[in-house]
Amino acid sequence: MRPTTPLPAALREGVFTRRGAEALGVPPKRLRAQDVARIGHGLYRWNGGTLDDGRADAVGLLPRAPQEGPPGRRVQPDGTLLRMLRQIQDEYTGSWFSHTTAARLHGLQLPGWAGDESVVHLSRPQISTTTRRSPQLRSHAVVVEPGEVVDVAGLRVSRPGRVFFDLMGALPERELVALGDQLVRRPHAELEGRDEPWETPSSLATLVAAHRRTKGIVKGRRALDQVRIGADSRPETLLRLAILDAGLPEPQLQVRPRPGSPWSGDLGYEDRLIVLQYEGAGHFSAAQQARDQRRNFAFVQDGWTVLPVNVEDLRDGFRRVVARLLLAFDG
Repeated sequence: MRPTTPLPAALREGVFTRRGAEALGVPPKRLRAQDVARIGHGLYRWNGGTLDDGRADAVGLLPRAPQEGPPGRRVQPDGTLLRMLRQIQDEYTGSWFSHTTAARLHGLQLPGWAGDESVVHLSRPQISTTTRRSPQLRSHAVVVEPGEVVDVAGLRVSRPGRVFFDLMGALPERELVALGDQLVRRPHAELEGRDEPWETPSSLATLVAAHRRTKGIVKGRRALDQVRIGADSRPETLLRLAILDAGLPEPQLQVRPRPGSPWSGDLGYEDRLIVLQYEGAGHFSAAQQARDQRRNFAFVQDGWTVLPVNVEDLRDGFRRVVARLLLAFDG
């Protein structure tokens, strides 16, 4: 048996098209070899071991956005990933990246189980030709309004508010609330490169109202009623909802120990001088811990009770936190 002719290095960096392979002198029958996987109409991916320079085969798709910490820093695809996504875009000229793929490109936080990292989601207008489904390329025929597709690093991507709409049928209501909170929050310009929120509560409601018949529309409307400005991460939203589930009053967001103070707490009750601080993965550094201590001292100095919250509480569904909060209310 004759050995398989190695693919050109340019085709061993992710997804490539049949046209691209032919332009490099690769015959069609070579694309039927075991080291090449067909992932869509005219789209292929090399499944070989490593590239010539020792790097692992760059077949992975978009990195998963962190599930905590400030959301909203758009993913900057590296050269290999960007070429892969552009190959897909060039092959499906009337489509755009959507659903969980768009969420990752926008840096939106989703639960760890949401979406398969090996799948790219594309949307296309309902009037276009149906795209064949494949294990790694999922196509959705949708109704789209002007302004619902934006540019991200030269890629056509669902607008962040459209991502909320696209995922209404897949996400539980509380995760939709967390996603909505991310869209309306005020960004940290120095970290995220923008100083305006992606959506306002009214613009998000207008987008959803423009599509009256879709899976999850009732759940999406309920979630919109619970969206609030001020949550800086998905866990903070889930904590707020857990507090409400326990029958406690809705906490305020971004409370300050006194007017004009430079310090703020994630959630709290000014009338009871109780503040909850979610300390996620970004709080492990010595510098951040020192800053957290100064912040907490500012609250304690003004008579507040500080309740720290962490990822273990998140995994517990915040049951222990709610119990401590109930005791603080009774005290």
